[in-house]
Amino acid sequence: MSGEAGSMSGRSGADRRRLAATVAGAADAVVSVLAAHPMRGLGPYPAGDVLAVLLGQQRILLEAVDGWEGPLAVTADGRPEPLAGELALFMSYLQLSCVLYRGLSDIPASMRADAARHLSTIHLAARRLRDRARRAARAA
Repeated sequence: MSGEAGSMSGRSGADRRRLAATVAGAADAVVSVLAAHPMRGLGPYPAGDVLAVLLGQQRILLEAVDGWEGPLAVTADGRPEPLAGELALFMSYLQLSCVLYRGLSDIPASMRADAARHLSTIHLAARRLRDRARRAARAA
């Protein structure tokens, strides 16, 4: 296992900054779209427009993770990498939303309460991840 952690040591600070900046940018895009489209009441909700942004950012994050050589969950010295856990959780939220709301132009009344909680959770997670990623980009 320590050999795996050591494989990350070859990643430069510039690589880590780029990854953190990509994560921060994707999270910020999600923050922006959810801030612009809060789910309130029974009025129409632009699920298709919101989902397009969530799906696009999920793809960007997946490409960033796929393009990273070596482990993401540990630092070069074998310590846990806090950004990785939050990133994984955030990506799972995006995946869930992409499945649940796929093909919907609005959220049906029977799904609204759960959707409102779900989108609120994504919004909070995106803000936290964005802020952590920005700090990580500055520190790398």
